Amino acid sequence: MKTTKINKLISTLNPMDYSTESDILEKHCVDWRGEYVGSSDLIIFPKNTKQISSILQFCHRENIQIVPQGGNTGLVGGGVPRKNHKEVIINLSRMNKIRKIDPIGNSITLESGCILDNVKNELIKYEFEFPLSMGSRGNCQIGGNLATNAGGVNVIKYGTIRQSVMGIEAVFASGKIYSSLKNIKKNNTGFDLKNLLIGSEGTLGIITAATIQLYPLPKEKIVIWVSFNIFSKVLDFYVYMNKKFKDLITSFEFMNKESIEVLEKHECKLNNLKRNQCYCLVELSNFNQIDNFSNFIASSIEPNMFENDEFIISKSEEENRKFWNYRESIPLAERKENFIIPHDVSIPLVNIDKFVNDTTKKIKLFSRSSKIINFGHLGDNNLHFNVLINDSEKKNKQSIKRSVNQIVFDYVSKYEGAISAEHGIGQLRIEELKKHKDYNEIETMKNIKKVFDPKNILNPGKIF
Repeated sequence: MKTTKINKLISTLNPMDYSTESDILEKHCVDWRGEYVGSSDLIIFPKNTKQISSILQFCHRENIQIVPQGGNTGLVGGGVPRKNHKEVIINLSRMNKIRKIDPIGNSITLESGCILDNVKNELIKYEFEFPLSMGSRGNCQIGGNLATNAGGVNVIKYGTIRQSVMGIEAVFASGKIYSSLKNIKKNNTGFDLKNLLIGSEGTLGIITAATIQLYPLPKEKIVIWVSFNIFSKVLDFYVYMNKKFKDLITSFEFMNKESIEVLEKHECKLNNLKRNQCYCLVELSNFNQIDNFSNFIASSIEPNMFENDEFIISKSEEENRKFWNYRESIPLAERKENFIIPHDVSIPLVNIDKFVNDTTKKIKLFSRSSKIINFGHLGDNNLHFNVLINDSEKKNKQSIKRSVNQIVFDYVSKYEGAISAEHGIGQLRIEELKKHKDYNEIETMKNIKKVFDPKNILNPGKIF
C-alpha cells in the first residue's frame, strides 16, 4: 500500500511522468548483476531540471527518500532502492538532449540521460572523440558515469571522466539548482563543487547536465594482441610500449588464462589464437596522420622482444572489433557462472605482480578449487580480480564471500591500493570502506553529506 506522502507526491505529477506499475518498478529495482533487489512504489521520469527541482523540494519538505537512477548498469547496487524503505526512484532517461556542441572550445554540453554510445556516435560527425568508453556504453548514461566518476578502457589516455568535466548542473536535496556549465578550463573562484558531485554516487545532488571536454577523433586505430607465459612479462611489455608509443596508446588491457577460459566456455572462442597464461590488448590511435600507421607500428617494434610469444597487429577495423569483443565479453561470460566474488581494485604497477601472486596463493589455500578470473585496465592500475568458487563450496555463501573479500582487501591495503577503482562503493562495499579508508576521511565525507543533504533523502544507504 502506498503511503499518504507518496500519494501526495503523485498528485503533483503529470500521469505521463511516472509509473506505479509493478512490472515497470520491478525492472528498475534490480541491479545489473542481479545481486541487489529492492522495492519501490513509485518511479518518476522527469523531463527537465526544473521538474527535478520541484520534486526534490516536495521530497525534502515531506522527508521522502529518493534514489537517482541512470542506465542502471552499475555493479555495486548504487542505483537501485533498498527493500521496504519506500524510496522513490528518479530515473533520468528522458533527460537525453545534447544541448550544445562547441567546435571552437572543443566541448559538449549534454543532459544526464544521454546514452554514452549515442553521444560517441553523434560526435563522429564533428570529428570529435568523447573521452570515455566501456563495455556498457550502449546502455549506461552520462549522469551515472559522472556520479560514479567512470573509468573504462581509455583512462590511460584521457583520465577518468572527472578529468574532462568543465562544468556541471545539478539539483541539491533542498531543490535548489546549481548551474555552472561554463566552457572554461580555468575557474579559480573558490571551492570546486563539481568535483564533489562527481563520484558522490547521487548522495550529494542529482547531476542533470554537464559540459565535457572533447578530443580529436583518431584517424585510425590499431589493436595489438599479445600473449605471455608469465605475468612479469606483461609488465615488461607495458614499460616497453610506453617508452615507444606513450602518446599513441589509448587502451592497455590485461586478461589472465582463467578469464579467457570462462569467455570460451560461455561466449566465444579464440579460434586460432595461441593459448597462454596472460593476454594483452593494446589499442594505438593515429592522431597525427601518420602514413601507413600499421607499418609505422610494426617497424618500431624489435621483433626479438616477442620471439617466443604470440604478437598480432590487427589488419582491419573488423579485426579490431574481434579483439575488443574478446575483452568486453568477459563480464558477460562471468554472469553465467554460479558463484563469482567480484573485486574492482587499484594497485600501484610497481606492486601489482606481488599482489597477484600473494593474493592468489592465499585464496588457493582457502579454497583449492577456486579460480582467479583476473582482467582489467592494466594501463591505469585497475584489476577486476574476481574469484570463481566451485559449486560444491556454495553452502556457506556469505561466509565464503566475507573470507575471500578479507583476503583480497587486506592485500590491497598491504600493497597500497584502493578497494574500489571505478565501480564505486554503493551498497556492496560499505563495510570494507569502514575498514580500509581512514576514519577521519570518512567522518569528513559524512560532514560534507550533512551540509548538502541534512535530512539524508538522497540515495540513503549508499557509501555510508
